[in-house]
Amino acid sequence: MRIRTTYLKVKDMERTATFWENLLERSPSRKSERWTEFSLGEVRFGLLLNDFGDEFAGSGCVPVFEFDASALHTFLNRAKALGATVVLDGLNDETMKSIVLVSPDGHEFELCTCHN
Repeated sequence: MRIRTTYLKVKDMERTATFWENLLERSPSRKSERWTEFSLGEVRFGLLLNDFGDEFAGSGCVPVFEFDASALHTFLNRAKALGATVVLDGLNDETMKSIVLVSPDGHEFELCTCHN
């Protein structure tokens, strides 16, 4: 078994797709009015336009991106420059080894150096 796809339900596809495209520094592998998808190794990371009325608050999905320590800080700085904010910094906590951020549209995502 493996995870094939993880996706976020979003309110503004253009704004959200632009944020992730700039953060990930890659173009989507698929894009339409309602769906944007990025290929990240073996996992598809998608954005689904919430035009069907689902009400939600906060983040219903938290993608975790794993890096070598040196690459993590480059990605972290780019995320902050694009408007993401830090929610919890546990990079120096041996039990966590990660940092949680929230994107401008309210979705949490996590960066880690843990190799599990």
